[in-house]
Amino acid sequence: MSGRPSLDRLRELGRAQDQELAAQDLDRARARFLESAAGGSTRPGAARVGRSRPRWIAPAAFAALAGVCAVLLLVLLPSSRSLSFAVGSAEGQVGTWIAATADAPLPVRFSDGTSLALDASARARVVAADARGARVLLEGGRLTATVTHTATSTWNFDVGPFDVLVTGTRFELSWSPVREELKLVLREGSVAVSGPLVGGPRTVAAGETLEVFCQEQRFELTRGEPSAAAPPPPSSTPVAVSPGASGPAPAAPGDSAVTAKAADTSPRRPGWRDLVAADRYREAMTAAEAEGFDGLVARASAADLLLLADVARFSGKPERAAAALTATRTRFAGSGEAAKAAFHLGRMAFDQRRSYAEAERWFGVYLGEQPGGSFAQEALGRVIECRALMGSASGAREAARRYLALYPAGPHAAHAESLLEEE
Repeated sequence: MSGRPSLDRLRELGRAQDQELAAQDLDRARARFLESAAGGSTRPGAARVGRSRPRWIAPAAFAALAGVCAVLLLVLLPSSRSLSFAVGSAEGQVGTWIAATADAPLPVRFSDGTSLALDASARARVVAADARGARVLLEGGRLTATVTHTATSTWNFDVGPFDVLVTGTRFELSWSPVREELKLVLREGSVAVSGPLVGGPRTVAAGETLEVFCQEQRFELTRGEPSAAAPPPPSSTPVAVSPGASGPAPAAPGDSAVTAKAADTSPRRPGWRDLVAADRYREAMTAAEAEGFDGLVARASAADLLLLADVARFSGKPERAAAALTATRTRFAGSGEAAKAAFHLGRMAFDQRRSYAEAERWFGVYLGEQPGGSFAQEALGRVIECRALMGSASGAREAARRYLALYPAGPHAAHAESLLEEE
């Protein structure tokens, strides 16, 4: 046979081997297998051509053929190595923050051909990667993705309380943690979205746009080109005065009242909330530190504490984020914000420190306080992962049963089913 054997041909040889080795007559089985390898007939009763070979030749030929098949299978079958990726021109690391600057997008390229482009100020993290795909956490901002499709592709994007399951497609995905709004624009292929309000998995196909407004408790799934993005809501205080805007009349000399009024309307330095509204998290963190971060944590509302925690996380200061979340748990115990703080503490322990016991404890706290909350599905799925990673097979299966009973089509369902099949 000329050229490289196809994978189907190698499988045919394997089937022939299995069938013939089951025969009683070992000599005839060896001969027929070798005839099959040489392109001859494998039918029972087929005539043997040529002089009989000594018995010692067949095992040697069989061993040589097995070696050739093994080498070819290594070449033809897909690699089991985990995907690698590059962030810009640098090598990417699983679990490391990926943050685009405020003035330029940032490319992320995977070894299977999948590519992401983070818009300016977007923040993400590759939390896991294997031979089939990766799990990407989009903390905030917008990214454009082109996912390479294979028969075994498995790509997940975690976005706030939502999970986006992708096999192969091209889309734009954005998340605002401040406004709690998701936007997904499908250019090619399809995805399945799970999470609050949308239920799921809900299929979004090419040409469709999904927008979810968590604070307004509604979502929209439309076809055609998405509408232009609405401008961000105005902040409570102005960041700057527009050039040429009308203002007070010039003050007369010695008119202190008019002078004071003019000073009141002059531009001021934006506060940390203003900067968050503009998605300028690093600057917001600098402003919060200048104002006194510890003092803010001591007097901020529950909602502002969660916002401060986001600012700290997105700025690469996990210890500050933990302080704000812990304060939320202490000062506002029993509130919905305190439950959300528990979930975020669990996710930080899982994604950043690989502290699975601590993560499982916090996810359990969240589930105890908000069993039907917006993060409940993700929290229970993470409990399965924590227990499996800690080597607690029975605990992982117990969580898997609970998950399948509540979310039979959820993003962790396949993993849960595989654990139960091992019983």
